[in-house]
Amino acid sequence: MAGIRISEAGKAIIYPSVPWAHRPFSLKRESFPQGAVPEHLRPYLFKKGGIPAQCASETVGLKGAARVTAMNACVSNKKGH
Repeated sequence: MAGIRISEAGKAIIYPSVPWAHRPFSLKRESFPQGAVPEHLRPYLFKKGGIPAQCASETVGLKGAARVTAMNACVSNKKGH
């Protein structure tokens, strides 16, 4: 877990961890303003059609971590990574 400076405490985000984490909560700094999409993640936005939409339809029968893992693998394969 990364440390957060006292001067940045007002910008800290505390949220429940994912089920497979070893800690009950996560603490991090705000990476981007709320609602903003970083430029490097724009190609992965869910929009009509596109790779994320295709992968969502291919993984519709999965739930939880299994779907997250399958979505990641599907998008990576289709993007050629």
